[in-house]
Amino acid sequence: KTLPARLDAALGGGAAIDVLLNNAGVMAVPERQSTADGFEKTVGINHLGHFALVAALMPSLQRAKSGFRVINVSSDAHRFASAGAIKEAIAAKLDPPEYAAGGWGAYGVSKAANVLFTVELQRRLEAAGVKGSAVALHPGVVQTDLSRYIIGGASGGDLHPVQDAAAPTGVGAFLKSNLLDKAILTVDKGANTQVYLAAAADTQGDRGSRSGLYFDKMKAVAPNAAAADPELAKKLWELSESLTGAKIGF
Repeated sequence: KTLPARLDAALGGGAAIDVLLNNAGVMAVPERQSTADGFEKTVGINHLGHFALVAALMPSLQRAKSGFRVINVSSDAHRFASAGAIKEAIAAKLDPPEYAAGGWGAYGVSKAANVLFTVELQRRLEAAGVKGSAVALHPGVVQTDLSRYIIGGASGGDLHPVQDAAAPTGVGAFLKSNLLDKAILTVDKGANTQVYLAAAADTQGDRGSRSGLYFDKMKAVAPNAAAADPELAKKLWELSESLTGAKIGF
């Protein structure tokens, strides 16, 4: 609720934003927890927070003279969520009574929500004739602190397992460079698709248009059908407005 005022204080009046990258997220929270606003934590952080942020920053985005782009970091985990699971989540106001699969169910729904949000945002931008675009992406499996709840359990929210780890030496350094770094992306490589889309390299620098909905390894690929369903996207948008009180206007 205090987000617009805090953003205005941080950015100052009249700021223009060319690219908004929604990257904040949590994964595999093993038991249901709540955000400060009372939302289920995974969907609250991974989707509703992004929705409210876009609403608050839309005036700044529209000040970008050459058009703007909103980038939603999703995951191939969106494929965990079937159309039925998404419908059930929407019917339960994104807080189903059963917290499924140790948090992975909520994570899959939240990542599908990222794509559905992108679908409806792009539709509304085009309908309003606004020079802006919305895209979603899978960054790959990356060496970040997203694994904090897997390592620390329900109390792992303040852990930074990658950030705080000492640099390996000897055999550890050899294994990291020859095994881990090849199996799991380093942070700089994991940011490739985000940077590619932020530069609008898919449209020769034109942030007001896009060449696809969902990207992986800097190429447009098809998300699962449920995450691209325009009717589900519209219902999720309307529910997100109701839950957050935020309106994205043009």
